Amino acid sequence: MHHIDSGFYIYLTLAMAALTLASIIIPLYGFLSKRWKGLALGCLIQPFALIVIYLLLAGGVYLYDTYSKDKCRKDAMVTVHQTVVQAPDTVWHTWYLKPDEECFHEYRFTKTDDDGDSIVKLTTDYYDVVRLDSTSVGVEDRLVVRFDFKARTVTATDYNDSAEIVSVNWDKVKAYFRNMSATADE
Repeated sequence: MHHIDSGFYIYLTLAMAALTLASIIIPLYGFLSKRWKGLALGCLIQPFALIVIYLLLAGGVYLYDTYSKDKCRKDAMVTVHQTVVQAPDTVWHTWYLKPDEECFHEYRFTKTDDDGDSIVKLTTDYYDVVRLDSTSVGVEDRLVVRFDFKARTVTATDYNDSAEIVSVNWDKVKAYFRNMSATADE
């Protein structure tokens, strides 16, 4: 998996608590080296050091999350898009089906709040890509993608409504089905 799972945030919180506890070393070191002046200076430095460390940690997590999402988009063998207009709201679904049997799903929607303002929200999920037969795959009993290798065309349906194919990497698609048929023969 290339994404951050929910358990990661528990470990992140524990790491932040451990860093806070370990930061007690700063005033302690100041006291041992310069006595009371060192303790006072260490107590002043400690919160700034923690803020810098937390910002670096948060920036690292953000950069990793952005990198993993970009990598999922780039590694996709097929990208499928569906727009549903439910007045006054609009919902956009984009699925990135990868050859490692993982699907990265972006779900964007706009809602109009009580004040009449439009709010855009984005959520992401990861699903399994399941091979249905020798020319089609499915995602969560919802999305079905069919490949016609001779005509080099792809069709997709989302709950039996047609969906738009944004991009196809035929080399990855052929390798996926070749690998899946090889594992099925074993």
